Amino acid sequence: MNHYSVHDTLYEENGNFRLTKEECGILLKKKKSSVVYCPKEDERRPGAMYPRCICLAHNGEKNGTLLATFECYSHGTPVFPIYESNDDGESWHRLSEIRDEEKGFGCRFQPHLLELPVTCGTVEEGTILCAGNIIPSDFSSSCLHLYQSTDCGKTWSFLSEIVSGGHAVVDPREPDANRPVWEPFLTVTPDGKLICFYSDERRAAGSGYNQLLAHKVSPDGGRTWGEEKIDVAFPGGRLRPGMPVVAALPQGRFIMVYEMVNQDKIPVYFRISDSIEDWGDRDFIGNPVCAADGSYLTGTPYVSWIPQGGPEGTILVTGRGFSHIMANSRMGEGFFVKLDSLVDIDNTCGFAGYSQCILPLHGGKQVLNLCPRQISGELALIEAAVADVYVKA
Repeated sequence: MNHYSVHDTLYEENGNFRLTKEECGILLKKKKSSVVYCPKEDERRPGAMYPRCICLAHNGEKNGTLLATFECYSHGTPVFPIYESNDDGESWHRLSEIRDEEKGFGCRFQPHLLELPVTCGTVEEGTILCAGNIIPSDFSSSCLHLYQSTDCGKTWSFLSEIVSGGHAVVDPREPDANRPVWEPFLTVTPDGKLICFYSDERRAAGSGYNQLLAHKVSPDGGRTWGEEKIDVAFPGGRLRPGMPVVAALPQGRFIMVYEMVNQDKIPVYFRISDSIEDWGDRDFIGNPVCAADGSYLTGTPYVSWIPQGGPEGTILVTGRGFSHIMANSRMGEGFFVKLDSLVDIDNTCGFAGYSQCILPLHGGKQVLNLCPRQISGELALIEAAVADVYVKA
């Protein structure tokens, strides 16, 4: 089996730092920003977090349309709102919402959008999918559901249950059978199958994993799902890898980023593999996303790739911490370079910058950053910022 997993991105065999050329071949210049959603003053705190966005590319005349969703905190039964922009993020309007009509609990946490780039089984190319965590008001259970839209996000229907778990809180006293699942991420394998990565706490006592990263594959566009396969897991009951996000790289490779809860400051790590279904040794800690001056991200990562910046393009990683975007144009080798944040956030607010996303536009000539930004000590709105990408001379 061919497999490529970077284990030493910073160090030579003798322990010295790798001496690399400029690790980042791009600059970002902010062009504009807009507000996707702003909660009312009396809305449930923290208002909004965990934004996700896609740019349609398989829907004919609708191509170029932006669709966004996020965690929307309300005093009623929560939904995943769908916002649309037809002008490259200049303005947004509410298009629709996804409701939990199967359990009646509410679409509460961690939504993720995907436009199918190919037909998967009977689910046609261009179908919009949304996965999210369905949780009742008493947080007694967790369940990752999948919804579909065949009209570019105007209407939605339930498609399947990906995986279910127990009590939606982090509580080490809970038995495995009542521990939760979190944070779905959808993409498509090279051979046209839908794959969902997620975080799973259900093997704490039985296998000694506090939390692990796993995936399931669907051969029919999300109607049915195969067995769970573990990707990243550490025995000992302490380390909690979480929030997996995957992006395609050149030469058939893939990158996965994830946070490491219960390490100091919740650092972000990555792995690179030539198989989206095989990420190497489960207990390899990963390669750190950090700059030469020691700056790093502290949890809730997101990763994208653009072709600009050199022969191998540029990897872009967002997260909380130092209010910047980390970039690397050497396929993850060496240090990352800090780029200025596109959305000004207050790092003393726990919800500001929480699980933001970054999306290439126009073939990577621009990037769109959706980010929760504080409007008070208790509430956040969702801001969208667009930046032009400049290649260094």
